[in-house]
Amino acid sequence: MPYHDPDPADPTILIGVEAPASPASDTEMAYVFAEEFARMGFSEKRLLALFHSPFYAGAYRALRTLGEEKIRAIIGETLDIWGRFHHGVEDAPENEQWDEGNHESDL
Repeated sequence: MPYHDPDPADPTILIGVEAPASPASDTEMAYVFAEEFARMGFSEKRLLALFHSPFYAGAYRALRTLGEEKIRAIIGETLDIWGRFHHGVEDAPENEQWDEGNHESDL
């Protein structure tokens, strides 16, 4: 089967469909986007920029549907909860015993 000519009977073929949405579903989607990125440490400014970016189609649609005032309220509410948590990544401290060629079985 040629690469550019997929078999319509293939059960693994990717098929996209558009689902109808309402303002309520756009509101829920806006909360999900805001919460997900707030949990990753995004600031209010970065979250608002995300909603203004067409790259994030769901968030962008929510902004166009709900308006900036509602999106700012959702971001503020989300940051009130998740903005208090600050994430950090640290490397594990180096164990000097491992540097000396010792193995776990030797300890």
